[in-house]
Amino acid sequence: MKKIITTLILSLTILLSLQGFAQNDSSRTSPSIKLLADSSFSANDTIKIGNMLIIKKQGGRNNDYDNNSYYRGRGNWNSYNNRKRNRLYGTSLNITNGKIRKDTFLSVNEDTVRLGRLNIIKSQDSNNKKDWESMIEDGDFDNTRISIERAPKKLKNVTTNWFSFDLGYANYIDESPQMAYLAIFPPSKYWVNSSSLKLDNRKASNFNIWIVQQKLNLYQHKINLKYGVGFEMFNFRFEQPVSFRNEPGKTLYMDDVNFTKNKLFVKYLTVPVQLNFQPNPYSRKGFYASIGLSAGYLVDARNKQISPERGKQKYDGNFELNNLRFATIGELGIGGIRLYGSYGSINLFDKNQSSFSLFPYALGLRFSNF
Repeated sequence: MKKIITTLILSLTILLSLQGFAQNDSSRTSPSIKLLADSSFSANDTIKIGNMLIIKKQGGRNNDYDNNSYYRGRGNWNSYNNRKRNRLYGTSLNITNGKIRKDTFLSVNEDTVRLGRLNIIKSQDSNNKKDWESMIEDGDFDNTRISIERAPKKLKNVTTNWFSFDLGYANYIDESPQMAYLAIFPPSKYWVNSSSLKLDNRKASNFNIWIVQQKLNLYQHKINLKYGVGFEMFNFRFEQPVSFRNEPGKTLYMDDVNFTKNKLFVKYLTVPVQLNFQPNPYSRKGFYASIGLSAGYLVDARNKQISPERGKQKYDGNFELNNLRFATIGELGIGGIRLYGSYGSINLFDKNQSSFSLFPYALGLRFSNF
Protein backbone atom coordinates (compact mmCIF):
# COMPACT_ATOMS: atom_id res chain seq x y z
CA MET A 1 0.00 0.00 0.00
CA LYS A 2 2.88 2.38 0.81
CA LYS A 3 4.43 1.73 -2.60
CA ILE A 4 1.16 2.56 -4.33
CA ILE A 5 0.78 5.83 -2.39
CA THR A 6 4.42 6.74 -3.10
CA THR A 7 3.86 6.13 -6.83
CA LEU A 8 0.73 8.26 -6.79
CA ILE A 9 2.52 11.07 -4.96
CA LEU A 10 5.31 11.01 -7.56
CA SER A 11 2.78 11.07 -10.43
CA LEU A 12 0.89 13.97 -8.90
CA THR A 13 4.16 15.81 -8.36
CA ILE A 14 4.97 15.46 -12.05
CA LEU A 15 1.49 16.80 -12.76
CA LEU A 16 2.32 19.97 -10.86
CA SER A 17 5.49 20.35 -12.89
CA LEU A 18 3.36 20.32 -16.05
CA GLN A 19 1.17 22.99 -14.57
CA GLY A 20 4.32 25.03 -14.00
CA PHE A 21 5.17 24.68 -17.69
CA ALA A 22 1.66 25.61 -18.72
CA GLN A 23 1.77 28.79 -16.58
CA ASN A 24 4.55 30.20 -18.77
CA ASP A 25 3.00 29.15 -22.11
CA SER A 26 0.04 31.28 -23.17
CA SER A 27 -0.90 28.78 -25.88
CA ARG A 28 -1.78 26.14 -23.28
CA THR A 29 -4.82 25.94 -21.05
CA SER A 30 -4.32 27.74 -17.72
CA PRO A 31 -3.95 25.32 -14.79
CA SER A 32 -6.41 25.28 -11.95
CA ILE A 33 -3.58 26.23 -9.53
CA LYS A 34 -2.28 29.72 -10.25
CA LEU A 35 1.34 30.44 -9.43
CA LEU A 36 2.67 33.81 -8.39
CA ALA A 37 5.46 35.27 -10.50
CA ASP A 38 7.99 34.96 -7.69
CA SER A 39 6.89 31.50 -6.58
CA SER A 40 8.07 29.57 -9.63
CA PHE A 41 11.49 28.93 -11.04
CA SER A 42 12.75 26.75 -13.91
CA ALA A 43 16.20 25.67 -14.96
CA ASN A 44 17.51 23.05 -17.36
CA ASP A 45 17.02 20.29 -14.83
CA THR A 46 15.06 21.91 -11.97
CA ILE A 47 11.54 23.25 -11.53
CA LYS A 48 10.37 25.08 -8.39
CA ILE A 49 6.67 25.46 -7.65
CA GLY A 50 5.91 27.19 -4.39
CA ASN A 51 8.08 25.39 -1.85
CA MET A 52 8.49 22.27 -4.01
CA LEU A 53 11.59 21.35 -6.02
CA ILE A 54 11.13 18.97 -8.97
CA ILE A 55 14.48 17.80 -10.30
CA LYS A 56 14.90 15.79 -13.49
CA LYS A 57 16.87 12.65 -12.82
CA GLN A 58 19.79 12.04 -15.19
CA GLY A 59 21.37 8.70 -14.45
CA GLY A 60 23.34 8.80 -11.20
CA ARG A 61 23.43 12.58 -11.26
CA ASN A 62 20.39 12.78 -9.04
CA ASN A 63 22.55 11.70 -6.13
CA ASP A 64 24.37 15.03 -6.33
CA TYR A 65 21.22 16.78 -5.26
CA ASP A 66 21.26 14.91 -2.00
CA ASN A 67 24.63 16.41 -1.09
CA ASN A 68 24.67 19.49 1.14
CA SER A 69 27.03 21.21 -1.31
CA TYR A 70 24.27 21.35 -3.92
CA TYR A 71 22.25 23.71 -1.77
CA ARG A 72 25.08 26.11 -1.04
CA GLY A 73 25.65 29.04 -3.34
CA ARG A 74 22.51 28.58 -5.51
CA GLY A 75 20.46 31.49 -4.18
CA ASN A 76 18.21 32.07 -1.21
CA TRP A 77 15.29 30.07 -2.62
CA ASN A 78 17.05 26.72 -2.55
CA SER A 79 19.83 27.23 -0.04
CA TYR A 80 20.84 24.66 2.50
CA ASN A 81 19.00 26.57 5.23
CA ASN A 82 15.77 26.14 3.27
CA ARG A 83 16.29 22.44 2.67
CA LYS A 84 13.76 21.40 5.28
CA ARG A 85 11.20 23.85 3.97
CA ASN A 86 11.72 22.93 0.30
CA ARG A 87 10.59 19.39 -0.40
CA LEU A 88 12.69 17.66 -3.03
CA TYR A 89 11.02 15.34 -5.51
CA GLY A 90 13.34 13.29 -7.74
CA THR A 91 11.84 12.30 -11.10
CA SER A 92 12.81 10.85 -14.46
CA LEU A 93 10.78 12.95 -16.87
CA ASN A 94 11.78 12.62 -20.52
CA ILE A 95 12.27 16.28 -21.49
CA THR A 96 13.60 17.12 -24.95
CA ASN A 97 14.06 20.74 -26.00
CA GLY A 98 11.93 21.81 -23.07
CA LYS A 99 9.00 19.57 -24.09
CA ILE A 100 7.75 16.60 -22.13
CA ARG A 101 7.18 13.44 -24.12
CA LYS A 102 3.56 13.46 -25.26
CA ASP A 103 2.76 9.99 -23.89
CA THR A 104 3.76 10.96 -20.33
CA PHE A 105 0.51 12.82 -19.63
CA LEU A 106 -2.51 12.75 -21.88
CA SER A 107 -5.08 14.78 -19.98
CA VAL A 108 -5.51 16.59 -16.67
CA ASN A 109 -8.53 18.13 -15.01
CA GLU A 110 -9.54 19.12 -11.49
CA ASP A 111 -10.22 15.59 -10.24
CA THR A 112 -8.53 13.27 -12.75
CA VAL A 113 -5.02 12.63 -14.01
CA ARG A 114 -4.57 10.32 -16.97
CA LEU A 115 -1.09 8.82 -17.03
CA GLY A 116 -0.49 6.60 -20.04
CA ARG A 117 -3.20 3.93 -19.91
CA LEU A 118 -4.01 4.64 -16.25
CA ASN A 119 -6.71 6.94 -14.95
CA ILE A 120 -6.04 8.35 -11.47
CA ILE A 121 -9.35 9.63 -10.15
CA LYS A 122 -9.54 11.73 -6.98
CA SER A 123 -12.85 11.45 -5.15
CA GLN A 124 -13.30 14.02 -2.36
CA ASP A 125 -15.71 14.26 0.52
CA SER A 126 -17.98 17.26 0.05
CA ASN A 127 -17.29 18.40 3.61
CA ASN A 128 -13.53 18.13 3.37
CA LYS A 129 -12.36 19.12 -0.08
CA LYS A 130 -8.66 19.51 -0.83
CA ASP A 131 -6.65 20.45 -3.89
CA TRP A 132 -3.80 18.51 -5.44
CA GLU A 133 -1.11 20.86 -4.11
CA SER A 134 -2.21 20.65 -0.46
CA MET A 135 -2.56 16.88 -0.68
CA ILE A 136 1.01 16.47 -1.95
CA GLU A 137 2.58 19.13 0.27
CA ASP A 138 0.88 18.01 3.49
CA GLY A 139 0.58 14.34 2.61
CA ASP A 140 -3.08 14.57 3.61
CA PHE A 141 -5.10 11.81 1.94
CA ASP A 142 -7.76 11.55 4.63
CA ASN A 143 -11.35 11.46 3.40
CA THR A 144 -9.99 11.03 -0.12
CA ARG A 145 -10.45 8.00 -2.32
CA ILE A 146 -7.97 7.46 -5.14
CA SER A 147 -8.67 4.68 -7.63
CA ILE A 148 -6.67 3.51 -10.59
CA GLU A 149 -8.59 2.43 -13.67
CA ARG A 150 -7.19 1.00 -16.86
CA ALA A 151 -8.09 3.14 -19.83
CA PRO A 152 -8.88 1.58 -23.24
CA LYS A 153 -5.83 0.36 -25.09
CA LYS A 154 -4.53 2.76 -27.69
CA LEU A 155 -5.24 1.24 -31.11
CA LYS A 156 -2.61 1.19 -33.81
CA ASN A 157 -3.28 2.53 -37.28
CA VAL A 158 -1.79 -0.62 -38.81
CA THR A 159 -2.20 -4.01 -37.10
CA THR A 160 -0.81 -7.36 -38.24
CA ASN A 161 -2.02 -10.91 -37.68
CA TRP A 162 -0.06 -14.06 -38.49
CA PHE A 163 -1.56 -17.42 -39.42
CA SER A 164 -5.30 -17.91 -39.28
CA PHE A 165 -7.37 -20.51 -41.12
CA ASP A 166 -10.83 -21.30 -42.50
CA LEU A 167 -12.73 -24.56 -42.64
CA GLY A 168 -15.92 -24.86 -44.65
CA TYR A 169 -18.14 -26.43 -47.25
CA ALA A 170 -17.42 -26.11 -50.98
CA ASN A 171 -19.43 -26.57 -54.15
CA TYR A 172 -19.94 -24.86 -57.49
CA ILE A 173 -22.77 -23.49 -59.58
CA ASP A 174 -23.11 -25.17 -62.98
CA GLU A 175 -23.83 -22.81 -65.88
CA SER A 176 -22.56 -25.13 -68.61
CA PRO A 177 -24.40 -25.09 -71.96
CA GLN A 178 -25.80 -28.64 -72.06
CA MET A 179 -26.51 -28.81 -75.79
CA ALA A 180 -22.91 -28.07 -76.68
CA TYR A 181 -21.79 -31.47 -75.44
CA LEU A 182 -24.00 -33.35 -77.90
CA ALA A 183 -22.50 -31.47 -80.84
CA ILE A 184 -18.87 -31.67 -79.73
CA PHE A 185 -18.77 -35.03 -77.93
CA PRO A 186 -20.83 -37.91 -79.31
CA PRO A 187 -22.43 -39.86 -76.47
CA SER A 188 -20.35 -42.79 -75.28
CA LYS A 189 -19.51 -44.44 -72.00
CA TYR A 190 -16.52 -42.10 -71.67
CA TRP A 191 -18.51 -38.97 -72.42
CA VAL A 192 -18.65 -36.45 -69.57
CA ASN A 193 -21.30 -33.79 -69.11
CA SER A 194 -21.81 -31.41 -66.23
CA SER A 195 -24.11 -33.82 -64.40
CA SER A 196 -21.18 -36.24 -64.27
CA LEU A 197 -19.33 -33.68 -62.15
CA LYS A 198 -21.88 -33.53 -59.34
CA LEU A 199 -20.21 -33.47 -55.96
CA ASP A 200 -20.63 -35.55 -52.85
CA ASN A 201 -21.97 -32.76 -50.64
CA ARG A 202 -20.96 -34.55 -47.45
CA LYS A 203 -17.27 -34.57 -48.33
CA ALA A 204 -16.59 -31.56 -50.56
CA SER A 205 -14.65 -29.00 -48.52
CA ASN A 206 -12.69 -25.77 -48.50
CA PHE A 207 -9.64 -25.14 -46.33
CA ASN A 208 -7.74 -21.83 -46.32
CA ILE A 209 -4.54 -20.75 -44.58
CA TRP A 210 -3.89 -17.01 -44.31
CA ILE A 211 -0.19 -16.48 -43.70
CA VAL A 212 -0.39 -12.80 -42.83
CA GLN A 213 -3.17 -10.21 -42.67
CA GLN A 214 -3.17 -6.50 -41.93
CA LYS A 215 -5.75 -3.85 -41.12
CA LEU A 216 -5.24 -0.21 -42.02
CA ASN A 217 -7.30 2.33 -40.09
CA LEU A 218 -9.39 4.51 -42.40
CA TYR A 219 -11.84 6.14 -39.97
CA GLN A 220 -11.67 6.00 -36.15
CA HIS A 221 -10.76 2.30 -36.32
CA LYS A 222 -14.40 1.62 -37.18
CA ILE A 223 -13.73 1.44 -40.91
CA ASN A 224 -10.55 -0.39 -41.95
CA LEU A 225 -8.90 -1.71 -45.07
CA LYS A 226 -8.10 -5.39 -44.55
CA TYR A 227 -5.69 -7.27 -46.81
CA GLY A 228 -3.34 -10.24 -46.69
CA VAL A 229 -1.94 -13.26 -48.49
CA GLY A 230 -2.52 -16.97 -48.12
CA PHE A 231 -3.62 -20.22 -49.76
CA GLU A 232 -7.14 -21.31 -50.75
CA MET A 233 -7.63 -25.06 -51.11
CA PHE A 234 -10.69 -26.84 -52.51
CA ASN A 235 -11.43 -30.56 -52.30
CA PHE A 236 -14.10 -31.47 -54.86
CA ARG A 237 -15.34 -35.02 -54.13
CA PHE A 238 -17.19 -36.59 -57.05
CA GLU A 239 -20.05 -39.07 -56.96
CA GLN A 240 -19.30 -40.41 -60.46
CA PRO A 241 -16.06 -42.16 -61.53
CA VAL A 242 -14.67 -39.23 -63.50
CA SER A 243 -10.92 -39.12 -64.06
CA PHE A 244 -8.59 -36.21 -64.77
CA ARG A 245 -5.41 -36.79 -66.75
CA ASN A 246 -2.83 -34.39 -68.10
CA GLU A 247 -2.88 -36.03 -71.51
CA PRO A 248 -3.88 -34.56 -74.90
CA GLY A 249 -7.41 -35.61 -75.87
CA LYS A 250 -7.94 -37.39 -72.56
CA THR A 251 -8.11 -34.63 -69.97
CA LEU A 252 -11.49 -35.60 -68.51
CA TYR A 253 -13.38 -38.84 -69.10
CA MET A 254 -15.68 -41.33 -67.40
CA ASP A 255 -13.65 -44.19 -65.98
CA ASP A 256 -14.75 -47.83 -65.74
CA VAL A 257 -13.65 -48.24 -62.12
CA ASN A 258 -15.74 -47.63 -59.03
CA PHE A 259 -13.68 -45.43 -56.74
CA THR A 260 -14.05 -45.41 -52.97
CA LYS A 261 -12.43 -41.96 -53.05
CA ASN A 262 -12.28 -39.66 -56.03
CA LYS A 263 -11.43 -35.99 -55.58
CA LEU A 264 -9.98 -33.03 -57.42
CA PHE A 265 -7.71 -30.92 -55.22
CA VAL A 266 -7.16 -27.31 -56.32
CA LYS A 267 -4.83 -24.84 -54.58
CA TYR A 268 -4.51 -21.09 -55.17
CA LEU A 269 -2.13 -18.43 -53.89
CA THR A 270 -4.62 -15.69 -52.99
CA VAL A 271 -4.55 -12.02 -52.05
CA PRO A 272 -7.80 -10.78 -50.43
CA VAL A 273 -8.72 -7.10 -50.06
CA GLN A 274 -11.74 -6.12 -47.96
CA LEU A 275 -13.46 -3.12 -46.43
CA ASN A 276 -13.88 -3.90 -42.73
CA PHE A 277 -16.56 -2.52 -40.36
CA GLN A 278 -16.26 -2.56 -36.53
CA PRO A 279 -18.77 -0.32 -34.71
CA ASN A 280 -16.95 -0.92 -31.39
CA PRO A 281 -13.23 -1.45 -32.15
CA TYR A 282 -12.30 -1.67 -28.44
CA SER A 283 -14.50 -4.70 -27.79
CA ARG A 284 -13.53 -8.24 -28.75
CA LYS A 285 -17.17 -9.27 -28.41
CA GLY A 286 -18.57 -6.69 -30.79
CA PHE A 287 -20.06 -6.95 -34.28
CA TYR A 288 -17.64 -7.51 -37.14
CA ALA A 289 -18.19 -7.47 -40.93
CA SER A 290 -16.06 -7.29 -44.07
CA ILE A 291 -16.73 -7.37 -47.79
CA GLY A 292 -14.34 -7.28 -50.72
CA LEU A 293 -12.60 -9.14 -53.53
CA SER A 294 -9.83 -11.69 -53.84
CA ALA A 295 -7.44 -12.60 -56.65
CA GLY A 296 -5.68 -15.97 -56.84
CA TYR A 297 -3.31 -17.94 -59.02
CA LEU A 298 -3.39 -21.71 -59.48
CA VAL A 299 -0.30 -23.29 -57.89
CA ASP A 300 -1.35 -26.95 -57.65
CA ALA A 301 -4.01 -29.33 -58.98
CA ARG A 302 -4.27 -33.04 -58.30
CA ASN A 303 -6.69 -35.91 -58.95
CA LYS A 304 -6.53 -38.39 -56.09
CA GLN A 305 -8.28 -41.75 -56.48
CA ILE A 306 -8.61 -44.90 -54.37
CA SER A 307 -10.12 -48.13 -55.68
CA PRO A 308 -9.78 -51.88 -54.95
CA GLU A 309 -8.52 -52.48 -58.49
CA ARG A 310 -5.81 -49.79 -58.64
CA GLY A 311 -5.18 -48.91 -55.02
CA LYS A 312 -4.18 -45.32 -54.27
CA GLN A 313 -3.25 -43.12 -57.24
CA LYS A 314 -2.39 -39.43 -57.66
CA TYR A 315 -2.24 -37.48 -60.91
CA ASP A 316 -0.87 -33.93 -61.09
CA GLY A 317 -1.61 -31.50 -63.88
CA ASN A 318 -3.45 -28.42 -65.02
CA PHE A 319 -6.51 -30.40 -66.28
CA GLU A 320 -7.65 -27.45 -68.42
CA LEU A 321 -8.34 -25.43 -65.28
CA ASN A 322 -8.26 -21.65 -65.26
CA ASN A 323 -4.96 -20.38 -63.87
CA LEU A 324 -6.67 -17.32 -62.39
CA ARG A 325 -9.34 -17.06 -59.73
CA PHE A 326 -11.35 -13.97 -58.85
CA ALA A 327 -14.00 -14.04 -56.15
CA THR A 328 -16.32 -11.89 -54.11
CA ILE A 329 -15.59 -12.48 -50.43
CA GLY A 330 -17.04 -11.52 -47.08
CA GLU A 331 -17.05 -12.30 -43.38
CA LEU A 332 -19.51 -11.74 -40.56
CA GLY A 333 -19.22 -12.32 -36.85
CA ILE A 334 -19.88 -11.43 -33.26
CA GLY A 335 -16.96 -11.81 -30.88
CA GLY A 336 -14.90 -14.90 -31.62
CA ILE A 337 -17.55 -16.50 -33.86
CA ARG A 338 -16.74 -15.70 -37.48
CA LEU A 339 -18.42 -16.85 -40.69
CA TYR A 340 -16.82 -16.43 -44.10
CA GLY A 341 -17.97 -16.86 -47.66
CA SER A 342 -16.57 -16.64 -51.17
CA TYR A 343 -18.08 -16.87 -54.63
CA GLY A 344 -15.95 -17.32 -57.75
CA SER A 345 -16.71 -14.73 -60.41
CA ILE A 346 -14.86 -16.55 -63.21
CA ASN A 347 -15.04 -20.09 -64.52
CA LEU A 348 -13.17 -22.89 -62.74
CA PHE A 349 -12.11 -24.20 -66.18
CA ASP A 350 -10.34 -22.37 -68.99
CA LYS A 351 -13.10 -21.39 -71.41
CA ASN A 352 -10.65 -21.65 -74.33
CA GLN A 353 -10.00 -25.34 -73.60
CA SER A 354 -13.16 -26.60 -71.94
CA SER A 355 -16.91 -26.28 -72.43
CA PHE A 356 -17.65 -26.49 -68.71
CA SER A 357 -18.79 -23.38 -66.85
CA LEU A 358 -18.48 -24.02 -63.13
CA PHE A 359 -18.30 -21.23 -60.53
CA PRO A 360 -17.02 -22.41 -57.10
CA TYR A 361 -18.30 -21.06 -53.80
CA ALA A 362 -17.49 -21.78 -50.16
CA LEU A 363 -19.10 -21.17 -46.75
CA GLY A 364 -17.64 -21.93 -43.33
CA LEU A 365 -16.04 -20.90 -40.05
CA ARG A 366 -13.07 -18.56 -39.74
CA PHE A 367 -10.76 -19.29 -36.83
CA SER A 368 -9.39 -15.85 -36.16
CA ASN A 369 -10.01 -12.83 -33.91
CA PHE A 370 -8.55 -10.45 -36.46
